[in-house]
Amino acid sequence: MQFGARPLKRAIQKYLEDPLAELIIGSQLSADGSQKASIVVDYDTSADKITTSILEENPSSSAAEEE
Repeated sequence: MQFGARPLKRAIQKYLEDPLAELIIGSQLSADGSQKASIVVDYDTSADKITTSILEENPSSSAAEEE
C-alpha cells in the first residue's frame, strides 16, 4: 500500500491530530501550566485502532525528585 503526501497528511490529521486536539480541549488540565501531564498515544491491535490518554503527574513524586 502506498500513500502520497496529501493522503498521508489527511490520515495523520484524522487519526492523530484531531483526536489529540479533542483530548486536550476536553481535559481538565490547568490553563497556567502548573499541572504536569503526558499524552500517551498507543495502538490497540485487538481493536485495530489508535488510542490516546492523559497521564497526570503526581505532584508528590515530582517534589521528591526535585529534592
